[in-house]
Amino acid sequence: MPLKILISPLSAFKQLATDPTAKGLLSIVALVIVVSAAALYSSATKIVLTIDGQYVDFIAASSFSNWFLGALSTTVFSIALYWLTAAAALALISRFSFKGSKAISLRTSLVVFGYLLSVFIVLYAVRAAIYLALPPIPFPSSTWPEMDELRRLVTENWAPLPVYQLLDYSAYAAFVWLVLLGTIAVKAMQGISWFKAALISVTGFLLTLILLYLP
Repeated sequence: MPLKILISPLSAFKQLATDPTAKGLLSIVALVIVVSAAALYSSATKIVLTIDGQYVDFIAASSFSNWFLGALSTTVFSIALYWLTAAAALALISRFSFKGSKAISLRTSLVVFGYLLSVFIVLYAVRAAIYLALPPIPFPSSTWPEMDELRRLVTENWAPLPVYQLLDYSAYAAFVWLVLLGTIAVKAMQGISWFKAALISVTGFLLTLILLYLP
């Protein structure tokens, strides 16, 4: 189902509109966790700590496992919160937007829009590839630095590189992709015009973006 959503969204959402099954969500959630973990690991391979005056790869440091589990938990929670917020926003907007259109229940919205998480599989796979293409950053400390220090190091070492700037472009592309798939999903579920479906999708995802950044 994840590939069908991305490759053939029209037929996939038409099928989900008549039979909003949650079975395929399990594979999507599993893939999102695996790929987001891969992206985090890829970024960690580019961090070099200074321990007892010697450079040590972060993934070989004792602090890596705690950082990795914490970062992965935060990432998965952020994606889940984004999904719940977007699904709720789209369900509410569709209910009060156009008279005569079929309202989307919250349960159906959660299931159908859950399949949009397929976009995050691609997004985090791209992020993993981008991190692997970046040069290592030497940290002048033996542990993960404070946020201000981390931001300074990233700005000095990675920000000027074109490949690092692809992280922002990939996020923009993912957001547009979500809006397009959301439009297809809304049209399939409500049977309204493309313009109305696009208006609901754009409004719902913009509202979500105001409340939450793209994970």
